[in-house]
Amino acid sequence: MEFKNKLENFIYGEALADGIKTSIAIVIPPIVAGYFGELYTGVTMSLGAVLAHMTDTPGPFKERRNFLWLSVLFIFIISFLTKTINHLEYVLGLFLIVIVFCSNMLAVWGQRASALGMVIMMSMVMNMNDLRDDLSALQIASYITAGAIWYSIFSLAISTFRPYRMAQQNLADTMIHVSEYIRIKASMFDKDSNYDDIIKKLIDEHVIINEKQSLVRELVFSNKRLVKDQTPIGRSIVFIYSDLIDIFENITATQYDYKKIREEYGDTKAMRKIYNMMNKLAHELKMIAYHINSNKKPKSPTFDFEVELKKIDDAIKELYDEGKKPIVLTKIYINIKQVIYKIDFIHKFFYDDSFSEKKKNPLDHAQNFQPTVNYSPYKMRDHFNIKSSIFRHALRATIVMLAGYAITFIVPTSYHSYWILMTTVVILKPGFSVTKKRNYQRLKGTISGGIIGLLIVLFIHDQGIRFTLMLFFMLLAYTFIRQRYSVGTFYLTAYVLIAFSFYSKIDTITIIEERFMDTIIGGFMAFISCYLIFPTWEKNNMNEYIQKALIADYEFIFLVFKRLADNEVSTTDYKIARKDLFIAMANINSVFQRVISEPKDKQKNADELNSFTIFNQSFVSYSVGLVKIIKKNNSVILTSEHIRLITKILQLLLQNINMYGNYKTENLLKTIIFDEHPVTMEEMTTDDLKNDAELIKNLLEYLYEIVSDFSKVGQVFVENNSKDTESKIEEKKITV
Repeated sequence: MEFKNKLENFIYGEALADGIKTSIAIVIPPIVAGYFGELYTGVTMSLGAVLAHMTDTPGPFKERRNFLWLSVLFIFIISFLTKTINHLEYVLGLFLIVIVFCSNMLAVWGQRASALGMVIMMSMVMNMNDLRDDLSALQIASYITAGAIWYSIFSLAISTFRPYRMAQQNLADTMIHVSEYIRIKASMFDKDSNYDDIIKKLIDEHVIINEKQSLVRELVFSNKRLVKDQTPIGRSIVFIYSDLIDIFENITATQYDYKKIREEYGDTKAMRKIYNMMNKLAHELKMIAYHINSNKKPKSPTFDFEVELKKIDDAIKELYDEGKKPIVLTKIYINIKQVIYKIDFIHKFFYDDSFSEKKKNPLDHAQNFQPTVNYSPYKMRDHFNIKSSIFRHALRATIVMLAGYAITFIVPTSYHSYWILMTTVVILKPGFSVTKKRNYQRLKGTISGGIIGLLIVLFIHDQGIRFTLMLFFMLLAYTFIRQRYSVGTFYLTAYVLIAFSFYSKIDTITIIEERFMDTIIGGFMAFISCYLIFPTWEKNNMNEYIQKALIADYEFIFLVFKRLADNEVSTTDYKIARKDLFIAMANINSVFQRVISEPKDKQKNADELNSFTIFNQSFVSYSVGLVKIIKKNNSVILTSEHIRLITKILQLLLQNINMYGNYKTENLLKTIIFDEHPVTMEEMTTDDLKNDAELIKNLLEYLYEIVSDFSKVGQVFVENNSKDTESKIEEKKITV
């Protein structure tokens, strides 16, 4: 059953849908043109479809439409100009310099603009050949552009007829990763599991979840049809996404010290029951995700969660009967009940059209979550300095591509010499770690795919079977190329080799030799350039990312404390702060992943960054833990001890923010109104009030300890940076 669901999830998923759409758009022009005896014309049109596909990444319809038509315009202009000056070697080299530099600078306007830059570079690179010297520059540019127009119309038409499908698919994908996060978190209740490994896995998974949530947020809140839609499918996507965020918040929340819980209750039945329950919750969410992806209504819950909750409740009561006071396990039990409550809501959305969750409609503050990109030309101007990582990468890419262009005149087997430049364009990324990873993936995929493609061409002579295999490899190439690059490159190489066998005059062995050699040359140049030419190391960006994370921590915890003191906090302000908090945490986690992929001698402050990442994860968990207490009680009673700790936490956080560079902390200074005469713990009238007050105190103490740890890490950063600065000054003195 599990395999069947996974298979269905793949079949109905966005990756395969994109693969099918792209493959159809690429293969139809050669088939139609070939019918009229113009196979080469059809293949040229397919090139345009491939280029247009590069900007067609998941996102809001309006953004996709605008950038697709922009790509069509640039594909025509660049293809025409490149073909026109193809025989003028020096002019072509100068044109390459301008195109590569300007295309890479487009990254200042975001990921989609960066993809447009890639289209512009590839439009030039893939036209730097004389493979169609029988046609004029205008003819070739027109055929390529026609293919791009065909792809754009085809892709946008699918989105128009299925306006919710992309949101559904990405919502399901996000839910699957949240379920995986819950499964990992469940290991906290297994005393034999490695605590440090769990934390690392949670951090890695959180990076992925943040990327998925950001995409779904764009798709949901930027889709005007979805925002205004009152149909069951439209409402369900919006509310399920909102509930999924709440579920993730519940699971992220920590109100206790897990190490201490494992020591005290590791061998108890209650811990085993909680562990089993969380795994079942993860399984249930995954099942719902599979059904959302396949556009089906999920069946009733796989498990009877009321019975499962009763088992946990009974196990906790047994501990009370034994004279223990497992208050933290009771809190965990309540937290799990809230997750089940949300899952129950998600089920009801599928079966009751009139059902309405009793909470504020997420779309009431949709305008606050719509993504905005500043396309001002001044933004480009601000990056024209050597300190900008984008500017440095643009210079690096320009130098490497110019060197690659020169090498194409030297390489003996250079019939497809533009492959060197194409490999360099695809592999060379702004960061060393990403380039290193992409290099390995492409080399691995090219070698293995080349072997398979060669074997098929050499031993399968039936044209029908070979064509069928080519279509199959094409489909899988465009299915995996964005999610699993090495797998996508494997199928892409095999499909390209088989395709060449149909119309190329060169034998397959020569082609694979060329492709392998060009991949080695292009990959080596891209890799070594990141180390030698205007290198950008993550250590140079650490301070900025840490400071942004601390600012997000402050903004969020301030609102939590404000609500804790019974001051008014709007739902919109809270959700914006929560969004910024999770994004900042994911960014700092992502930076650490990149740092440890860099050369050892460049991993400055890596240990301290690792410590900060773990501390920050705990800070967020304990902060959200406070939110859970507020939501359960609506209002709580603060003692003078609570107020003292709150004040110390906020003050110390502000000090930490300024450790990493000058920041106008007065921008963060706001007011919390506390009761003039706070009660003491002894004045609490009921056990529930005392328990909550004690739990709040514990959480505040945990938060203060973590903020103190932030300070210790910050001091090491400052000392190391000072030593580094002093050593550079000494080096300059010696040189002089």
